[in-house]
Order: sequence, then structure tokens, then C-alpha cells
Amino acid sequence: MIDLRPYQEQIIADARNALMKHNSVLIQSPTGSGKTALTVHMMGTATRRGLRSVFIVHQNELLQQTSRALWQQKLEHGMIASGKGRSPQRAQVASVLTLVNRLGQYEPFDLIIIDEAHRSAAATYRLVLDAYPDAKVIGLTATPSRTDGKGLGDIFNTIVQGPTVASLIEAGYLCDYEILAPPQLADVSGVKTTAGDYNKKDQEEAVNRPTITGDAVQHYIKHASGKRCVVMCVTLKHAADVCAAYLAAGVPAEALEGSMTDAERDARLRRFEAGTTLVLVNVQLLIEGVDIPAIECVQWLRATKSLIVWLQGIGRGLRPAKGKDSLLIFDHVGNWKVHGLPDEDREWTLESAKKGKRASSDEPDISVQQCRKCWHVFRPGLDACPSCGAPIEKMKTREMEIIDGELAKVEEATERKNKRQEQGRAKTGIELYELAKRKQVNNPLGWAVNVLAGREGRKPLPADYDAIKKQIFEAKALAQVSI
Repeated sequence: MIDLRPYQEQIIADARNALMKHNSVLIQSPTGSGKTALTVHMMGTATRRGLRSVFIVHQNELLQQTSRALWQQKLEHGMIASGKGRSPQRAQVASVLTLVNRLGQYEPFDLIIIDEAHRSAAATYRLVLDAYPDAKVIGLTATPSRTDGKGLGDIFNTIVQGPTVASLIEAGYLCDYEILAPPQLADVSGVKTTAGDYNKKDQEEAVNRPTITGDAVQHYIKHASGKRCVVMCVTLKHAADVCAAYLAAGVPAEALEGSMTDAERDARLRRFEAGTTLVLVNVQLLIEGVDIPAIECVQWLRATKSLIVWLQGIGRGLRPAKGKDSLLIFDHVGNWKVHGLPDEDREWTLESAKKGKRASSDEPDISVQQCRKCWHVFRPGLDACPSCGAPIEKMKTREMEIIDGELAKVEEATERKNKRQEQGRAKTGIELYELAKRKQVNNPLGWAVNVLAGREGRKPLPADYDAIKKQIFEAKALAQVSI
């Protein structure tokens, strides 16, 4: 049986209660929070109860990743995918396209789990759901919304909301981040909208320029040299030009393309994880379904109106890894002005977005302040810039001056920043334990262990608990001697 984190156990409990009243439940939980673990737990439970379950994905990488996780828990399962024959196991992992082509060839499923469930409004998923009307349905996604603004209420009856990104960062399950944004942004104001997002051809003309690409490469060299960086581009031509610019600057870079074979793509990902390749340039491929904790930097050269794309893309880099203190986000196109910071508190709903919401608006819909002196951007409410101390004057985005070559740091309000810095200064287990007590964490020992393990990109071990307990015991003994 897979070990669940406390918040995962709560999600399972909430989903179980919801399924007693409803036939379909959407689970929202941030990227990197362990939705694969939830899937393995649910499918294992269904199998032990004699029920038939299927986990549906849209990418081959997700198919293989989930299958490996199921085998690690010794859960026998079949695979519904191109080139795979039918198998009798009660648990199945399925490519949505293959499953649609084989509808009617399998016994009715009791439980259907849909990964990246914000895609479930597509016709392929609806065909599957119509074919198994008596099945309980669970959707999993970090972003339960659609680019066109329509809700998912016609597919799911209710929503179970998991932990926030901020709480996962604070607990050490996700790493911290900072955003660097150039004052001079690529101008996409004249780019028309197609299918709810910027038209790719028009945007390519706006952003695929030597000055923008050159600045992006120089910003990487100045602020993130040696870090493994994923670059989000608009089109294949844009990606090729960006890759060429990095190579010309002496930075090892490669591009990922959908036309590549699995072997070619896996080889490039392995070189990236090993640090042989430092920059991976892509178009959409690294937005969803890729688990690469080694990502230390995400660079946006693609503007998007989609909150899904923004949060999912950043989420690729929020997983902790050994030697990785935080994720560095370069936003050269102003996405943060439209969608906000990655760990903002968001209330998700199954209803359609109301007209005028930020995801469908061309104008920034977030109240921010920006220092005219150092271009530090922060939440409103301060009288002086937290970076340079200059007096603050509110201004509109269009009143920004143009300063080439400098980056403005986009960060949390001072109070939240100070809390994170305090956690960062706590290096040892006992320091984290004492910090947790001051913060009145329910389980200070468990919290300290999770933070330490998260910094090293691994799961907590029994030895971690023993080590901190020993430190606490020695500290108490020393205090008694001192008295």
C-alpha cells in the first residue's frame, strides 16, 4: 500500500465522502502535489474490493509514468495503448484515443479516473463517459478551468479542493520561487485571439525577434548560468531560433519536438537531467505530464491568456530536488500581470468564468505596485519599495518607462517573504523543529522532517525522525546542564 502524505489522505477522505452523494467528483490539487500517488491508492483500493478501474491519460509519458508507479506497488494492471493487446486485469491504464477506438471490447468499469481533467470536455473523453454510464468518475487536475472560459460542471457534480501551492511550499513539498520580469515586454497587444489564446502565427511575429531572444539569453547567462532551464516558445520556428541563439552564446541547448520518437525525446530529457544539456526549448510539450524535478529555471517567451498554461508550465519546476533551493522564473512577456503569482490563493469552481475575468481579458486585472526607481514589483499596501526604500506611487502598467537590460523582481509581500527567509535560514532539523513550534504547526517533528527531505528531493525516512529526536534530546540535556 502506497504511503500517503497527510493532505493526500484528506483528499482521499473528502473524495470518498463526495462519491457517496455524487457520481462524478473533480479533485483539484497543485502540480507536484502527488496526483500519481492518489491514483495508485484509488486503483489499488478498487482492485482489492473486486472493482474494475481505468486511469485515462492523453500522453504516452503519463501512461508509462503511471504504469511504473503501479508496478512499484505490485499492482497488476493492463495497458490500453497502441501496440498492446487486451489483458484481463481489473486495473487498466489507458490512452484516451486507444480506449475510444476499443470501446465495447472491455467489461464495464466501476471507476474511471481522468488525468489532466481540464481536458475532459473534449469529445474523446465524452465518448468514454457515455460508454460507461454507471461508472463512478474522478477527475484529477491542478487547474480545473478551460481556455474558453467554460466550466466543467456538465461533467463533474462537485469539486474537492486540495492544498494550496503556498502551503505546499511552506511545508517543503514544493520548492520556493522568484520571478524576474523585464520592464520592456514583447508587445502582443495587437495579436488576435484564436480558440481562447493568442494566435500562434501572429504571436510568433511579435516575439520571435533577435532583440527579445538576445535579451532572454543574456538574462539567463547573468542570473541563471549553469542552471537547467526550460524555455516556453510559441512555434517550432521560434523554438529553433531560440535554441540557435543559446548555442551561439555557448550554452548547451536542445529542442523538444512532438515529431520525435520516444527514444529521441527520452535521450534529450536524460541529458537535461544529467546537466549535459542546460536549456530545453519546447512548444507546449513541457506544459503538462512531465515530471522533471531537475528543472531549476522556467523561461517564458510565450504570452498566454490561459491560466492553465501559466500554472501548469511553472508547476514543472516547483518539485524539490537535491541542491535546488528555489525555482527561478523569467517572464519576458508579462504573463504574471494577467494571471498573478503561482501561489496566489485561488477559489476553483465548476462554473463558467464570468465575462471580464482576468483569464479572458487583454488588460492586467491584478492590483500591483511597481517601484519607478528599481522596477521592483510587489503587492499593494506598502508606502516604500521593499527593495530600495524609495517612496511608492501607484501607476498603471502603460505608464511604465522602458529600461533595457534590467530585470524587475516580482515577489511576495514583505510578511510572506520574511517567513520564507526564516525557513530558509533554518538549516538543521532542530532549527526547523523549533521554527515549527513557533509557527504552531500541528506536528512540528513531521513538518521538520518533510522540509529536510524535500530539500534533498526525496521522501522522509525513519532515520530522519530519529536524528531530529536525538538533536532535541541533546539540546534539552544541554539546557539542563546550563541551568
